[in-house]
Amino acid sequence: MPLPKERIHYLLEAYISKKASAAEVDELMDWFLETGEDSELKSYMLDIWNQYKPAEKPSDVNWDEIYSRVMQPAVVPVEPKIRQIRWGRLTAAAVVLTALAAGTYLYFTSHTPQPIAIIEPRQSGIAPSPKNTAILTLADGTQVEIDSSGNGTLAVQENVRITKQSTGGISYSGMAAGKISYNTLTVPKGSNPLSLKLSDGSQVWLNVGSSLTYPTAFTGNERKVKIIGEAYFEVAHNAGMPFKVQHDDLTVSVIGTHFNMNTYDDENDKRITLLEGSVQVNKSSDSRLLKPGQQAKISDEIKILNDVNTDEVIAWKEGKFIFGENTDIGTIMRQIARRYNVEIEYRGNINQRFWGSVPNNVDISQVLKILESTGGVKFNVEGNKIIVMPATQ
Repeated sequence: MPLPKERIHYLLEAYISKKASAAEVDELMDWFLETGEDSELKSYMLDIWNQYKPAEKPSDVNWDEIYSRVMQPAVVPVEPKIRQIRWGRLTAAAVVLTALAAGTYLYFTSHTPQPIAIIEPRQSGIAPSPKNTAILTLADGTQVEIDSSGNGTLAVQENVRITKQSTGGISYSGMAAGKISYNTLTVPKGSNPLSLKLSDGSQVWLNVGSSLTYPTAFTGNERKVKIIGEAYFEVAHNAGMPFKVQHDDLTVSVIGTHFNMNTYDDENDKRITLLEGSVQVNKSSDSRLLKPGQQAKISDEIKILNDVNTDEVIAWKEGKFIFGENTDIGTIMRQIARRYNVEIEYRGNINQRFWGSVPNNVDISQVLKILESTGGVKFNVEGNKIIVMPATQ
């Protein structure tokens, strides 16, 4: 059913003012996909833009000029056959939304709005793998390629059955008998995140460029796993057997809760973000208790951040890049490098800040085009290398 015009106005206003939830952004993008002609998009854009001319705004704001600049990406030339492709329309919509948001944001932060660049379509040939190239290493060293394995039983270890599910994830079931066996699940860069159900019922989503080492079944008085990279945990409640996630000298202890743990080596800080329940974060002699919506930012010490945008934190699990207000280009490109398994080279300083939502399962040229539409950065793709430069260079 088509969205009422009032609803579209609300969604556009929420997006521009940076108050839209992840669900509202998805709803707005879905409307873009279903709507007909660009003229209709422009009509709605103009209506909502006109609402941004209240009397209390500075009188010297040239709204018509800013609108004209912001709307330029909507007329990016696209081959007719490409316009019939779903992701082609999605990219056009994302460019318009990103440009609209960026145009407004640039004006109110610097009072020197930059013109939005018109980006010619191009193909880089770098797309995320349609396959999941994850590797499961069993206790005896045997390696199982998840994608090339059929659904059903992958292995049986010490009475514990390992099963590949129809969704592509893997699960463990059964009780340990005898010595404890350890497995390692590795999701390389350029693959897709993979879900893992542990023997206690805890669910884990492992991001690209990450690995998790865990027992095939838990025994004793604790459940302990080790992580490299990033994972999202939904831990099954068991007060008598706390769940612990370890990375070097950092340990997160929980009884039953939902949290995200980012320990990538190329990030400046390790970050633990709590969505539900409570977690205890321990590093050396420092220990902090997190509440839902809080994030532990860990370098030499543990710093607690409040009111964190959890949708942004777990966007990778939902197949998106979501960048909060004032995200620097380095943060964005590190995520792109892991998702597409590419090398990043910088030439010059980029002071532009970004925010928005972009799908992460399209050709990389589409993502770069959206970033370029802000006018602050440009890219060259040379083989498997992305060169990042200021737009004025």
